[in-house]
Amino acid sequence: MKLFDIILFALVLVTFIIGIDQAIVVGIAESYWIFMFSLALLFLYGYRKGQRQAKEKEELKSSGKQKKKKQKHG
Repeated sequence: MKLFDIILFALVLVTFIIGIDQAIVVGIAESYWIFMFSLALLFLYGYRKGQRQAKEKEELKSSGKQKKKKQKHG
């Protein structure tokens, strides 16, 4: 996990907690934008995580193919 992803996830948690606090203090209608910002950050985190996992899977596939080629020629 990259540092940026850790910071992004921490921001998701912090904005959600702030949203809950503001919902209690001023009401849900006034703090709606905070929840939406938190949700947008969560989607961004999920997207980056998915991209990273797909890249790792592709690297494993390509390294496996290279090993098979070396074994056939070796």
